[in-house]
Amino acid sequence: SPDSICLNSSICLCPLNKFGSKCFLQYTSCQPYNPCQNNGQCISINDRIDKKEFICLCNEGYMGLNCEYKLNRIDITFRTDVIPSVIFAHWIRAFDDRRHQRITTFKKVPFDQHSVTLFVKEPFNILFIEYLNNSYLAVLREEFIPLNDISIDIYIDNMCVNISKLLNSTIFNYNYLHQIKYYQFPCVENLKLKCFYDEKHMCICDKNRYSNCFEYNHHMIYNCRGYNYCQNNGRCFQDNATCPTTTMCMCEKCHYGNKCQFSTKGFSLSLDAIFGYHVKPFISFFKQSKAVKITAALTTIMFIIGIISGLLSILIFRRKSSMIVGSGIYLLTTSIISLLTITIFTIKYWQLIFFQMNLITNRSFLYMNCLLVDMLLNFFLSSGDWLNACVSIERAITSLQGIKFNKLKSLYIAKRVIPIIFSLTILTYIHDAISRQLFDDEDEQRTWCIVNYSFQLKIFDRFINLFHFLTPFIINFLSNVRR
Repeated sequence: SPDSICLNSSICLCPLNKFGSKCFLQYTSCQPYNPCQNNGQCISINDRIDKKEFICLCNEGYMGLNCEYKLNRIDITFRTDVIPSVIFAHWIRAFDDRRHQRITTFKKVPFDQHSVTLFVKEPFNILFIEYLNNSYLAVLREEFIPLNDISIDIYIDNMCVNISKLLNSTIFNYNYLHQIKYYQFPCVENLKLKCFYDEKHMCICDKNRYSNCFEYNHHMIYNCRGYNYCQNNGRCFQDNATCPTTTMCMCEKCHYGNKCQFSTKGFSLSLDAIFGYHVKPFISFFKQSKAVKITAALTTIMFIIGIISGLLSILIFRRKSSMIVGSGIYLLTTSIISLLTITIFTIKYWQLIFFQMNLITNRSFLYMNCLLVDMLLNFFLSSGDWLNACVSIERAITSLQGIKFNKLKSLYIAKRVIPIIFSLTILTYIHDAISRQLFDDEDEQRTWCIVNYSFQLKIFDRFINLFHFLTPFIINFLSNVRR
């Protein structure tokens, strides 16, 4: 069928709703009406494999065979000084006759936000939130209450304290069995204390200020059973050591992606890395943060001033009196370059806002912009620096030669140097375009234009950036010293 993928002459890869050797046969269990509720995705099943006709993939917050049940939600707001980027939620289900059950889930906290929502999939009695190597008591209930949404605030008082900070040195130096007899004192002596822990236990202060302790593994390693598929030294975690259902990579600084395969080091000082996360997806411009509105106003003002300045410079340097020497050609070209630079920068800024707001979603358009805009911006900036260096060189030569300075020769040289500068500069930035790709961040619901260099290209890129910056600067400095 037209919507299938041909792997070879005898094998076709069918879409979800079709089957058969050529993908012309259709499943009817998901058509014409979607049996899955709450926008769940219906997937047909071959009845020769399973008696069920379909299964439903539910959206976050729903469960059931037809996604008909709404999960309990817990809205967590962080009132601490440091807002985490990732949290571990440890769900504890208490039992009287056996060891407590523990399930761990992960959740990313969106950039520039102070809250996160968790959905309850299993009954629980205790919820600990862990981040930055500290655990916080979030929820404590004797019995699980179904269909009950919870809103909680995490303060510094919710943090569980190490027992070594609560007992005096004499008691702390007792043997473990003797020491644990004094675990009732911290809850009585510290009325704000919610919980504390030692190497083997986690203890909770109840409403009567009694400490209830249970075994708790503080060093549990959810290391994907020894197989780490995360790249760039990322750490692999599972939600359950015995029967995992989800995995996640916790990335090192400056790395991100589902497998930590991308690095913001490739951004250099790109506007995407500095500003992109401040733009909220699916929110109108007028409801964006102050940072977005202020930078939009500043960018617009810069664009207007840049256009006026560039046009006036072009009008001045295109006069015949300015065009009799090479410096006039350089300055005229620099004026045009500066006009193009501020235009490209303004286009990049507004495109970044539109892309991150998901107002523009055409994949081909996004890809072409990803390839060209940053490369052109770097090209225009570097070309402008080199042209200014040429002006400084010619002025230094003029001051040295005086009346012997050959204007016609300088004009001849300028007309040939400018194309050479453009050609060599664009060649040094070709690697940037061919190394760029689009990356879909499913958690943040964004599409990024990222650059992914090999080790050799990273070295080359750093060298080129330093070369294009330092060499014109040194030329300008030495030319002014000579004059």
